[in-house]
Amino acid sequence: MSWRSTQTVDGRGRRGVGACAASDARAPALRARGLVKRYRGGVEANRGIDLEVNAGEVVSVLGPNGAGKTTFLRQVTTELRPTEGGVEVFGVDAVAAPLRAKRLMGVTPQEAGLFEQLKVREHLELFARLKGLSKAEARAASREVAEELGLAPESGKRVGDLSGGQRRRVLLGLALLGRPPLLVLDEPTTGLDPASRRAVWDVIRRAASRGAAVILSTHYIEEAERLSDRVAVILDGRLVAFGTLEELLGRLERSYRVSYRDPFDPEGETRSLYFESFAEARGHVQEEGLSEYTVARASLEDVYFALTGQRATEEASEEVACGV
Repeated sequence: MSWRSTQTVDGRGRRGVGACAASDARAPALRARGLVKRYRGGVEANRGIDLEVNAGEVVSVLGPNGAGKTTFLRQVTTELRPTEGGVEVFGVDAVAAPLRAKRLMGVTPQEAGLFEQLKVREHLELFARLKGLSKAEARAASREVAEELGLAPESGKRVGDLSGGQRRRVLLGLALLGRPPLLVLDEPTTGLDPASRRAVWDVIRRAASRGAAVILSTHYIEEAERLSDRVAVILDGRLVAFGTLEELLGRLERSYRVSYRDPFDPEGETRSLYFESFAEARGHVQEEGLSEYTVARASLEDVYFALTGQRATEEASEEVACGV
């Protein structure tokens, strides 16, 4: 099957990499079943992961370093072959027919080489042509992606002269070319400043609003909270939680958090205690005579901590401080 045979025409008459004739538009965009990746020596990076992503949905994958997130995504993109289990992309068996499955994806790997001597515009146009777009279509698609990602001012620069954050945006741009129906993004905002990160969030939201399915890994709790329809947490190679934010918060028995510093150790770490109700949390504050503290509803960060025993990399909290 050629690249050109997989193209679809959008509402403005532009062709893109859409679901090919052999795929099933009614099937989930992504379905992983019993996914196991076992390396030599018996080390299991993934242990029976079951997960589905639907068209128009954003799913974030959280987990500590070494938990198996990237291994999972590399199997989804056919870069790694599962030891057991399978992956389907719009009904296409990605293990048996990896090329057909890959034609339905746009992928941003955690690390990838770029052609250092090419200009940004040339790099985007080259990959657009590889996706089957005509020369004119490739130019238009590359220009659109560059503008969407804030790369237009850098279009004439060599890739080798870009900053780390700009290179990450080029990688994301390569995934977006042709508007594939499934985006697989491994830590797409790593290395970006807060403003650029939020701009990328907008790009991801727009892709989902057009019907694309998006699965991304991230270390940023705020990113998962702001972007996701559902969140998956992987720990020691296992999927330990998967659901909407409300479903995950419902797993906590105590849903109010009091955070404070020990008045006798002002330079110490912030401590947190959890309570079943706001009244109970407030009562504890008054009983202990705390003067500097915050009371907040439990968040995805608290769910993550309860599941993994670790705090995710996080930006400054937006909680409102209280006083008595």
